[in-house]
Amino acid sequence: MLKYSQTAAIANLDSHRLGRPYHRLPSLFMSKFDILESRIGNYFLKKHRANLTLKKIACAVDINNKNADLLVSSMGHLAFDIDRPLLLTILNNFYGLDSQEDESSHRARLPTKTEARLRTRLALDLCHILFHQETWGLPLTVKADNSTIISQWAYQLTFTLGDDEHSGFHILLDNAHTDCFLNMLRQKERPHTDTSPVDRKNSNRAVVSKLIETLPLSLNVKIAALSMDVASLTAIRAGDIFPLTLPDTFPVFIGQSPLFHALIVEENDRLYLSDITPTAPEKSYE
Repeated sequence: MLKYSQTAAIANLDSHRLGRPYHRLPSLFMSKFDILESRIGNYFLKKHRANLTLKKIACAVDINNKNADLLVSSMGHLAFDIDRPLLLTILNNFYGLDSQEDESSHRARLPTKTEARLRTRLALDLCHILFHQETWGLPLTVKADNSTIISQWAYQLTFTLGDDEHSGFHILLDNAHTDCFLNMLRQKERPHTDTSPVDRKNSNRAVVSKLIETLPLSLNVKIAALSMDVASLTAIRAGDIFPLTLPDTFPVFIGQSPLFHALIVEENDRLYLSDITPTAPEKSYE
């Protein structure tokens, strides 16, 4: 229990992200590292005469970027940004610079139209490579969008192409594209078992589904619980804050009887129960 003056370091719970496993997304992208490394390396070598290799993929949430090149797809918006040293390296390899002094002076100047055209070309080509049908099963067609202004992004992917941390490019995703990858993650982690119709009929998932379809049941999800004695209860004042710890999965009850544990996920502005795990039956001792 804290006063308002003691809550400066406490993060607010963002309700629209409740149940979204953002922390699992890096593993989804890293599972495609070898494929992306090969395609990105071949692209820069053949198209831009640059021997660049994918070294690392980094992920970040809630990114503010006002300088990225905006793109639009059938799902929503995404954006592309590239570190200027990498952009100038590509220009140097393709067009050539006379000396290091020329390259240094070029970096000190404002971005030119040649750089802007190259950024647009890289944005479209790299998005086509990254969101390829054979990679994700998602043929994402993008095009430049110069009429919309977006500075806040739900998720960012950073592809480092060298030993220098500032030698990479960034793909920024809005909520719609991020939800698409979260849905891929849920489908990938959902177990697929080859069972006979009899086994499926006897499984816990089928039993629960049958009960929900035929009986007017009310399911109660226990989000959190807090134990408090009478003295503390009577001392509650306006502005008090109660610390709560949210579990990984949430128990679901029918009345007072535990039914199963599940994740709470959000999709299309609605909350759902996902990854259902049956509650272990209580042991009886005679």
